[in-house]
Amino acid sequence: MKTPLSIKVIYWFTQIIFWLIVLVGLAILTFNILLYTDFFGNDLQLHVRLPVKMNVLEKGDLFLNGRHIKTELVDATSQIHFFNTPLFLARWFGTVMIVVSAIILYLVFIFRKFIRNVKKHKIFNIENIELLKNIAWALFALWVFAIVYMRIMYYVIARNLEFKQVEFVQEYPNFAGLLMLSLFIWVLSHVFIQGVKMKEEQDLTI
Repeated sequence: MKTPLSIKVIYWFTQIIFWLIVLVGLAILTFNILLYTDFFGNDLQLHVRLPVKMNVLEKGDLFLNGRHIKTELVDATSQIHFFNTPLFLARWFGTVMIVVSAIILYLVFIFRKFIRNVKKHKIFNIENIELLKNIAWALFALWVFAIVYMRIMYYVIARNLEFKQVEFVQEYPNFAGLLMLSLFIWVLSHVFIQGVKMKEEQDLTI
């Protein structure tokens, strides 16, 4: 059987992505080692994306088709810049980076094995079903971690920030797409199980 070109492209693309994520993971690990050895001292300038929405209390003007339209910025997202980042805070964000990169690396590693099996025409087998289940669980774990992280960021940092023209709202992204993808892959693994059972029954009948 000839392997489709699309599968080959996905396979090699996955290989490249996997090794790039490995390099990023090593860089994150090195960064955390330097944090725990106090390499940066008090000179670390840290930029962190705030995961919560904010209302910018700033009105603006839009001139369109000869009309003057009053506008206001709402529901914005931004990055926060910590001057001379405290060590405990830098270590917290460093740990978050390690957890996220580890989950993503595991996801790509499992998908890499899955697509390699597909490339070899090994589709309806127990190994692939287990790989799909592991992908679903990893996606679910990433979703749970993201939800918890968002709430911690709000209650620990965003709620305690004070700006003159910015107010933070208690709204977090729920990453519903990530959860739905996890559930879809979980269901797909059970479809594969039924496919394996039907194949075994067919083989026994023959």
